[in-house]
Amino acid sequence: MATRLRDASVLWAQGGLGNQLFQLNAGLTLSEHPATLLVSGSSFGRDRLRQFELGALLPSSALTSSREDFRLGQPYDWRGRRRAKTRDRSLTTVFSDPETLPSAFRPGTFNIGFFQDAASLALPTDATTALLAAYRNAVSAGSASANRPVLHVRRGDYTTSPAAQRTFGTLSRRYYDDACRALGILIDESIIFTDDPAAVEREFDVPRSNIIGPEDIESPLDTLVAMSRASALVIPNSTFSWWAAELASHVPVAAPSTWFFDRPGNLRRTGWVSVPNA
Repeated sequence: MATRLRDASVLWAQGGLGNQLFQLNAGLTLSEHPATLLVSGSSFGRDRLRQFELGALLPSSALTSSREDFRLGQPYDWRGRRRAKTRDRSLTTVFSDPETLPSAFRPGTFNIGFFQDAASLALPTDATTALLAAYRNAVSAGSASANRPVLHVRRGDYTTSPAAQRTFGTLSRRYYDDACRALGILIDESIIFTDDPAAVEREFDVPRSNIIGPEDIESPLDTLVAMSRASALVIPNSTFSWWAAELASHVPVAAPSTWFFDRPGNLRRTGWVSVPNA
């Protein structure tokens, strides 16, 4: 077991599915030996809002065991401060600051970060989208959205969390009207994916049958691949629908012109239509 950790590069997965996919993509792309990448989902023992989703994309041999997770420990203490060492002192902890990125994912490293900076955005996504495409081909989720325009309306923590508000703001109905106009699609003919169906039904004045909420589909991963079957996509500043758009590489995509309000950087792809936040 100790030998497996020393010979592998280990990724500590955290956050929602979109975040997990950015982390996985960094691991698959930056690892010296991608076949030896191990992914730990131990952070989700403390996360009551999100689940470890990457297990549905990866073979069990690519996941750490509970005994290995014990040897790794948690990279943050209870106050959220970084720990410099793992329990297994033969491993090197690497946090994904820009200056440490070149040393990430070497054998014997324990890698922690969100990997959403400019350097990470420049990485190819072929390996990750191939895993998503294989999953999409194996499931039937998303027949209602196949070849139809799709809107992703994120409310939830984007409206209730002060931290999320400072970072992402809230996109109003006006943003979606402008985005649909830019893509030449109609809201009434679209399928709307959201974490708050009742609010969307009121705000967008569409029937519930045009809305897909969390209770209407099996899992976040099924939701993402269903969105990727669209004929056009309007997304908010969310990594979740970013990956749906990345998987649906052949369809037109509209995204907010400003991704982060509290820091530099933008995750919008060059080929996507930029729509002012409203």
